[in-house]
Amino acid sequence: MLNKIPNLIVLLIFGTLSLVLALTLPIPKTPQWILLGIALILNLTSAISLMVIGVKRTRGTA
Repeated sequence: MLNKIPNLIVLLIFGTLSLVLALTLPIPKTPQWILLGIALILNLTSAISLMVIGVKRTRGTA
């Protein structure tokens, strides 16, 4: 489980980066929506996974 944490943090960074790029760059609507979708998927999955790992560690089950 410990080897998943760096990968999830990298996914969270990529999601945040794509969100920042989508909101700050003057790009057309279609690429902007694609970047926003990528950001949504990456940020949600990595944040939820990190929360689950944190709960398991605090409960002592893993």
